[in-house]
Amino acid sequence: MKKWICIICCLFLLTGCVQKRIIDELNIAVATGFDPDTSDEHLLKTTFLMEVFNKEMSVENKTVTTTGDLRRETLYKANRQSPNPIVVGGLRLTLYNIAIAERGLTVYVDAYQRDASIGKRIYFATTDSSTEEILTGEYGPQGNGTFISDLIEHNIDYGDLPKTNLTLFMRDFYQEGKDIFLPHIKQINEQEIELAGISLFKDHAAYRILPSDKLFYFKLLVDRYSKGDFSIDLPDGEKVAIKSIHSNHKYKLDKKDPTNITIKIKVQGNIKEYSGKNMDDKKIKEITNFINKKIKNECSALIKSFQEDDADPIGLGKVYSTKIRNFDYKEWKEGYPDLNIKVDPKVIILDTGASI
Repeated sequence: MKKWICIICCLFLLTGCVQKRIIDELNIAVATGFDPDTSDEHLLKTTFLMEVFNKEMSVENKTVTTTGDLRRETLYKANRQSPNPIVVGGLRLTLYNIAIAERGLTVYVDAYQRDASIGKRIYFATTDSSTEEILTGEYGPQGNGTFISDLIEHNIDYGDLPKTNLTLFMRDFYQEGKDIFLPHIKQINEQEIELAGISLFKDHAAYRILPSDKLFYFKLLVDRYSKGDFSIDLPDGEKVAIKSIHSNHKYKLDKKDPTNITIKIKVQGNIKEYSGKNMDDKKIKEITNFINKKIKNECSALIKSFQEDDADPIGLGKVYSTKIRNFDYKEWKEGYPDLNIKVDPKVIILDTGASI
């Protein structure tokens, strides 16, 4: 028995040593970026970012950039420039230059679906900047790939960015009734980047950027808040900040006329800052009514613009397909621009803080 225990222990130790040796000899890409090649519009410039941990526990951003017409080809070429194999199983982020996204992402997304080594929590994003320049910046001690993916995750959990990852992206990409959208990143300088909005897509191709000041209303339509903050300028010139926002939305079709649909939005939050002098029940009611009106107007304007663009990032086609028997998507798509879509918000102030 002791003999077998010794053998098992030796095998376990040997396995651990082999695994450690293999990992040490790999360059694990944590981010990739795709840019158009300026010399040939048919070629793709791909940057692979590896985060190398030094002995003093600091992180070094190491990049390899190459060109090709497919992601797999650029990976092969990148390995020719690396002393150790570059693998993509640790990817956390993929950036697309907006010029690439405007061509359509079908050919680029397919590789992620087929590669079983890539995790499902990877984030996709677009940028007006060169993805190579973004990935070679210096944003924080944790490494650029980790920094940018953490930036996206933070804005999903605590900000106005709707939830997104590879799984959700693929689901929306391949199903009828919902157009995709992606976070849009802006490089301020070599040390700073920010979430600048959302890239809206139509038929898998980016066609415009929704700016950051519209993201609060967009998220109310496509996702829900479990945490979040929101500040707004009031008609009297004062400002109010709403904290700990929770929200949800529901869709209600008119049974007699399905071309009429109401989106009911419920928003709950606490007033934590108010620049005015008095915060009484009358003022709370005024603020509540104003925010209700603001949400209704802003969300309605967004929806109207989507109808004019013949794009459906909200996913109303998907909603209709679940509520109408014998649903015909092609027929619905033709009538989408003429749908009568009503937004019905309900804002509830749960608590108020001290005035400032």
